[in-house]
Amino acid sequence: MTPQITRTRFLLLVLDPDTSTANALAEQLQERQIDVVVTGDPADALLQAGALLPDAVLTATDVPPMRGSTIARALHTRACIPTLVGVGEHDGMEGSLALAAGATACVARPYRVTEILPMLRAISPDTAADFQVAVEAGALRLDPAAHEVRLAGRRIELPMREFELLHLLMLHARRVVTRHQINRLLWSGEGDASNTLNVHIRRLRHRLGDNLRKPSIIVSVRGMGYRLDPP
Repeated sequence: MTPQITRTRFLLLVLDPDTSTANALAEQLQERQIDVVVTGDPADALLQAGALLPDAVLTATDVPPMRGSTIARALHTRACIPTLVGVGEHDGMEGSLALAAGATACVARPYRVTEILPMLRAISPDTAADFQVAVEAGALRLDPAAHEVRLAGRRIELPMREFELLHLLMLHARRVVTRHQINRLLWSGEGDASNTLNVHIRRLRHRLGDNLRKPSIIVSVRGMGYRLDPP
């Protein structure tokens, strides 16, 4: 019988050929009560994933002799382990290939803790409830630990799903977040969440005082998704 693995802290496996970058990220995450295992070898990463069953894996797009999309496909197919793929400035279409292969989401590389943390929380909220940090975008401030949103100092009450949606958009302020990414992160990629997302976006705009006919805070990008322009 396979032994039951029980833990109360989030475990992240980081695969990156630049171990100095990976170790720097690990130090920041460990300060937030996240256990991190770092490796630069893709074969070792797959073995570690099978042995440790981490809550998530973060892999760079280029991990010779493999690619991040190959790693994502293997983890998704064999163990259903959520995988984030670090996409650099010159990685071209590799991020899209990784998502098509089963990756949960793409994150910017060099890594930013403020971008990675909410994704880890969405993956495993039970073990990742205590490591959130406040995020600011213009006059908007969101504090995950206190479940509080303020716009120019005024508190705005949001239900959980709209709170998570705003958090995701704020972390990618001034950049497009695709409907596919939102579906994967907030709806676990299950079914067609298109209509549900439309409703939540409309409600969120209303609560933020955005113009529903010509929004300027949460902007629709035709054929792609949404972009938050800090108020």
